[in-house]
Amino acid sequence: LLYNKTRKEVVLWDPLTGNCRVAAVPPEFDNGERMIWNGTVLCAAAGDPSHVHCGFGSCPFEVALVGVTRNHTQVFVCIYSSETGTLSDLVAAATPFTVYCVSDPGTLVGNALFWFPVGLGYGILEFNLDRHSLDVIEWPSSIALSVSHPTLLAQHGGLGLAILSYHSLQMWERKVCSEGVTEWVLQKTHLCKIHGRKSGSAEVLGYAEDANVMLL
Repeated sequence: LLYNKTRKEVVLWDPLTGNCRVAAVPPEFDNGERMIWNGTVLCAAAGDPSHVHCGFGSCPFEVALVGVTRNHTQVFVCIYSSETGTLSDLVAAATPFTVYCVSDPGTLVGNALFWFPVGLGYGILEFNLDRHSLDVIEWPSSIALSVSHPTLLAQHGGLGLAILSYHSLQMWERKVCSEGVTEWVLQKTHLCKIHGRKSGSAEVLGYAEDANVMLL
């Protein structure tokens, strides 16, 4: 998934087949007042159990685009549908802290997409794909941030977090207790000793969900 900022076009490209799809983004979604920062490609037929996944050239798909307003006080999401060839109405939400960008692609958990915005505070963006609603989840006070940018994970059907701090990697999971209250539970703590490397800080570069591999 690529975004041509000059031509205001979303480009889906399969480098193996050379197949390419282009969708225009309305000017009001990316102008002096708003800027698109990231996006995620989704299969539009994922809810059909008889559907067989194949390339986007023959399967219906959706693209979720996420951005930030120029004054850094709001985030927004819009959905492109390959079946209609149009973008949905823009859905916006105010943020409790200054947000500069959304540097990571979204993480799909169930029927919702999650992003981690970068700014002068911490929180998680949640976009419900069924209701087309956007919410900002406050950062849990039980989780301290010290060094690395958190990484969102899809774990055991729920939302997870990986936080790298010096030589340890904490794995957290968001759970709903019997009273319906959501809480974050620490699942594991890994000691990260990188062989052949002298002491020093590290950071998470990416996470391959299908392979369950994290790159540091």
